[in-house]
Amino acid sequence: MRKFLLASVATLGMVAGISGTAYAQAAKPPAPGTLVVHLNGLLNDQINDIGSTANTVNTSAGAYKLNPIGMTGFLRLYPGFDAQTEGGLQYGVATELRTAFTTAGQGIHEAGPGVESMVIRRAYAYVGTKEAGFVRFGQTDGIWDLLSTGEYFNYGDGNLWDSDGGVGAAVPSQAAPHALFTYEGALYTTNKIVYVSPDIAGFQAGIDFEPNSNGFKEGELCTGGTSSCATLASAPGGAGAFRRKNTFTGGVSYSSEFNGTGVKLMADYLMSSPIGNSSGAPIETIISPETGSITHETSFKRMGIAQLSGQVTYAGFLLGADMKDGQVNNGYSFLLPGQRNALFYEVTGEYTAGPYTLGIQYFNNQAAGAHLPGNGTARTETDYGFDIGANYALTPHFGVYAVYLYGHRHQLGYDFISSTADSTAFNNVQAQAISAGAQLKW
Repeated sequence: MRKFLLASVATLGMVAGISGTAYAQAAKPPAPGTLVVHLNGLLNDQINDIGSTANTVNTSAGAYKLNPIGMTGFLRLYPGFDAQTEGGLQYGVATELRTAFTTAGQGIHEAGPGVESMVIRRAYAYVGTKEAGFVRFGQTDGIWDLLSTGEYFNYGDGNLWDSDGGVGAAVPSQAAPHALFTYEGALYTTNKIVYVSPDIAGFQAGIDFEPNSNGFKEGELCTGGTSSCATLASAPGGAGAFRRKNTFTGGVSYSSEFNGTGVKLMADYLMSSPIGNSSGAPIETIISPETGSITHETSFKRMGIAQLSGQVTYAGFLLGADMKDGQVNNGYSFLLPGQRNALFYEVTGEYTAGPYTLGIQYFNNQAAGAHLPGNGTARTETDYGFDIGANYALTPHFGVYAVYLYGHRHQLGYDFISSTADSTAFNNVQAQAISAGAQLKW
């Protein structure tokens, strides 16, 4: 079991694999009556050349210029255990600890006024059997990505434009394209309960429930009469466009193989409600561009997103696709009345031959962005991105890679550099980056 855990973690991102697995338990359970502890990890370091519209910015305080050459890196630890009772019940704990993002000059790497450098991204338990299915509970992925089969980040630096680390996260935020990626921290870092059914003739189904969009210890010390409580249901003026309550996701997947060709398909739906506005105070003012009439909006729309994804594999080739459509804005935030629904699609291709992997991806994201009726900004923000990466695994535990990313953002009337509406400046911004690095996994 120890050898299996090392190999499974070490190869992720160095050679192509199938992401989005629905298993909520150890892929190979330990012997009945035993418990296996593991402490896996990943260290990534890379050198980048980044150019973007935001590399040189003039503000009221003066000019800022970025050096295009820089280095980024991160450490991730995966402590946990897998166990099985004598009666065949499987259970365990899995966690993911990461180095945190912080501001330059805070002394995080030395004695000084720095902040804690490790944060919990995932921390959950699982219990179940192969015949009955598995339950997860804790700060964990939900059905949204457990059953997803069409989105991959297992080449290049393993992050690409998902901005979960790597060179994509180092691109200036104004120029980095936005997208409704499936593996989004706003969704998988929250406390929820998840059920994934057993595989029956290739079919699997699942459902999850998240009462509030908080992780462990986040808002647990609750003082009545404040908006900082994790269990907040309503507050004067609400709690913004990003805090959710009563989030449900349900989905189903199917997988099979025909004459050496593997096929996987998935469909799921996510719905959620915003924190209520107990005072009825306006949260946004809408001005009709046709009549000039003014409406004071007091609540966000409910969130509802449908996702379809699929993959085909054959002789080392993989083709995946993912599409999302629904009542949501960038960053999985709530919409206001008058804002359009979002539409996202991406296509990924990979080829693996022994220790070599080549991957390529394109995505397009259309959302409301900064638009509000009457604010001088076009109805749609269009973001798209492209990447290509190559990996070579020297051993199962040590790999090197190179990756190129290009991204573009466009919304008429919106200045992406200064975040200003009703402007003709910087309505189009772009970024590109090339990076080479190494990953060591254990």
